[in-house]
Amino acid sequence: MKKILFVLLSLFFMCSLSSNAAVIEGSVSMSDKVPKEFFGNWKVVSVCTKSTDKELINSKSMDIWVLSRTGDIISLSNPLSGARAQITVDDVKGQTVKFEKKSFYPDEESVETPILTLQGDNFTGVDKISIKTFQNGKLIKEDYVEYQVKGTKISGSGISGIFGM
Repeated sequence: MKKILFVLLSLFFMCSLSSNAAVIEGSVSMSDKVPKEFFGNWKVVSVCTKSTDKELINSKSMDIWVLSRTGDIISLSNPLSGARAQITVDDVKGQTVKFEKKSFYPDEESVETPILTLQGDNFTGVDKISIKTFQNGKLIKEDYVEYQVKGTKISGSGISGIFGM
């Protein structure tokens, strides 16, 4: 009888331990920390400040960025080029946001990291891009490009004074 009671108590104890070990895991989304004024349409001027390969880059360019959010997903699109990507928010400190966009192709992978500081209807910051080129699965080249960026709000949340209002 003592053996049966011991076995039952042992089983009960082990079951209670295993149920405590099953912890629900998850991560906190940073997308809800992004100031709403970042979302909308932006005219963005980029000037290259660093590059390991001058043939890869434009020294100066102008783009349109459309930043939008649906739930926890933030998208960045460019109606001029047709490019569209989901981006990850790495960090938010006040009006400064650090995004990340990863792209994978058969022979190339790139990581783009814009760090932008919002100032009213403008932002300034840096856009860092690392590009790895592969051949037959082996890394053959690694490049780095850095741009100073300035954005001016065209439309969207937070725009003010465009019509003198």
